Amino acid sequence: MFKHPTNVCMTYYEHCKFSLKISKLFTEASIKAVIHAFIPDWYITSTTDITNKIQKMLKEAGCRNID
Repeated sequence: MFKHPTNVCMTYYEHCKFSLKISKLFTEASIKAVIHAFIPDWYITSTTDITNKIQKMLKEAGCRNID
């Protein structure tokens, strides 16, 4: 049905679960960034930490044979 999950060596459900996990992390990062904007001493490294975590997850996910 969809080509992209197969292209990255995932089933549809594996890809869905992975994408939702990434979405959750982006939401967490966004909330922390808004809080940090108003209270700069809170969540000082959260954006970098979550960005690094997402990059690591993407590198390790599937086979990464993207067209």
